[in-house]
Amino acid sequence: MSALIGEQPWPPASAATMPPRPGATASPFDIADRIAEKVGGPVILEDSSFHVLGHSAFARPLDRGRAEAILGRRIPGVWLEHLVRTGSLDRLRGSADVVDLLDGPWEARRRLITAFRAGDRLLGFAWVAEGERPLGDGAGAVFRRAVDEETPALLDHLERLHAEEAHRSRLASTLLDGLPGAPAAADRLGFDRDGRFMVLSVAGPARPRARAEAGESETTRLLEHLRLCLDSFHHRWAVTSGGDGGLALVALRADESERTAARLGHEVLRLAGDGPLRTMRVAASSVGSGLAVLPLLRAEATAAIAVAGDDGAFVAYADVDAEVLVADVVATLPAGVRLSGLDRLRAADRGTGPGGGDLERTLRAYLAACGSASAAARELGVHVTTVRHRLDRIAAVSGLRLDRPEVRIACDLVLRRPDGTPAASSPAARH
Repeated sequence: MSALIGEQPWPPASAATMPPRPGATASPFDIADRIAEKVGGPVILEDSSFHVLGHSAFARPLDRGRAEAILGRRIPGVWLEHLVRTGSLDRLRGSADVVDLLDGPWEARRRLITAFRAGDRLLGFAWVAEGERPLGDGAGAVFRRAVDEETPALLDHLERLHAEEAHRSRLASTLLDGLPGAPAAADRLGFDRDGRFMVLSVAGPARPRARAEAGESETTRLLEHLRLCLDSFHHRWAVTSGGDGGLALVALRADESERTAARLGHEVLRLAGDGPLRTMRVAASSVGSGLAVLPLLRAEATAAIAVAGDDGAFVAYADVDAEVLVADVVATLPAGVRLSGLDRLRAADRGTGPGGGDLERTLRAYLAACGSASAAARELGVHVTTVRHRLDRIAAVSGLRLDRPEVRIACDLVLRRPDGTPAASSPAARH
């Protein structure tokens, strides 16, 4: 159960402030201590991906949720799912509201949560738990003011962390691109040079309109979600941006296989919940050993996600390698590639006047149905006899011998090329 805190004034008994010394750099632990002093309850600070940055000092026993967050250095998975299920996660990410969680996993006591924001930028989150003394009705207003006052100090700390994160991203790109500095990059990231790896790719919705509406903020959210999920999987990883979303290099143990890779990919999608990321797509490469294989694994992941046409879908490269091969072949066809039989077919379609085009539509459905007239009829919503008459007409006006597999393959490849669009290599073809 969650609700918005009211704005009633509530001065806690211990509201003494502890401002930082002039010129001093406050740590997240200092920030958490000062907020806890003002609000009157133990505080945990997390970044925008729910990694624990710091917490206030404590001398009393911790409840399970707070203990697991501190020891695991991130929000427990059951608490993340609780935020998703109650709608609190979307509210926290999209506003400066104080969310009041009256209950939670493991019989948790009341918690207040709010976001650190610098303008439109989400910096992280602050949690305050109810201690021995209940939080009063005005605790939300005090909490929000305390967070606002400490935002500059947290921003300074996060800027340093973001610089380190950008460095890790560059190291990950060096590995995935197979650049000369890859061995040194692996050492810096803590990867075994001879280890076993997989690559996960995440991207926004496949539909162009939805992708345009998502914008840059959606890409940032995808990367944050990917980092948060990977941290919970207890594998060594590194993330970098790529394509319409992000790429993650994940180290696997000797006994883990493609099944593990698929499980991790499914979990990334499942943990997106029903919020804005529900339309994300996730793809997993196969598993390979050594640094030399990493560019190939990257190519597999990006090629697999390119053929994952459904929003909210997960695909493994091994399950779509045939589709990737076809996409590669189509991508290598020259711009304006033609088949004389298709030219004649389209000319006949145009000659039927308004409402024409039935012949090409029928041919596409017939090819997609692997040469089954009945399946094509069901797809087109017409009688199978109509499809057979149209196939006879197609043969008559085009001269195409659809009984020959080479002709069907050639027609299918050419029909997959966008008219007038120059050919461009697919992700797999570029590597």
